[in-house]
Amino acid sequence: MPHPLATQLATLMDWDLVELRTIVARFVQAESDPAERQRMRLFGARLGAFKRELDQKSRKLTAEELELALTVLLVTSVEGPEEPGGSPP
Repeated sequence: MPHPLATQLATLMDWDLVELRTIVARFVQAESDPAERQRMRLFGARLGAFKRELDQKSRKLTAEELELALTVLLVTSVEGPEEPGGSPP
């Protein structure tokens, strides 16, 4: 099931990055769980690279494909040893 943030951003990826990050910031402020807020912050930090990559593609993704990709990006936005190059505990 897609994350609500991914669902909203999927239809707005042609917007300016500053506007997209403003939406992410609203979700961060509304979230009560500190771990989820941190995940969303990391997602916001990675969003620029994702958007640049999308802009370079000749084929535009559908809203459904974007929603899935953004959900994966959000779910994988974690710090720690799970990240490539992270050190084990």
